[in-house]
Amino acid sequence: MDTERQSTGEWGELEAERYLRKAGLRTLDRRWRHGHGELDLIMREGKVLVFVEVRVRTGHGHPLGTYQSIGKGKWRVLRRTALAYLRQAPWRPDAVRFDMVGIRRSGAGGLIDITHWRNVGVFGRNFRY
Repeated sequence: MDTERQSTGEWGELEAERYLRKAGLRTLDRRWRHGHGELDLIMREGKVLVFVEVRVRTGHGHPLGTYQSIGKGKWRVLRRTALAYLRQAPWRPDAVRFDMVGIRRSGAGGLIDITHWRNVGVFGRNFRY
């Protein structure tokens, strides 16, 4: 990964974390890796474990573009990585969900807006952990 893209990702993750903490979530881990997958943020909202994927886009496009930037393959990797985390999690949550945070910023690096999609359904209807 090139350093510009990496620094953009780190910036986005910090912005997303700050936003979610203001909304009442507590950070448990950042950039948790397993195999070929990485979870950007792992947070807790009450007794709910929340995995968060963060996407940053530059420009003034529609916020949905950040959500649509994740393909089926990436969702599979995220799901596998989240399940690996659950197998070794230090506590047993009452529920688990996957959120996504889309961040749009200007070409100069200024924040345009943040969109938070809750419970994006990565695990599927029959998910049990």
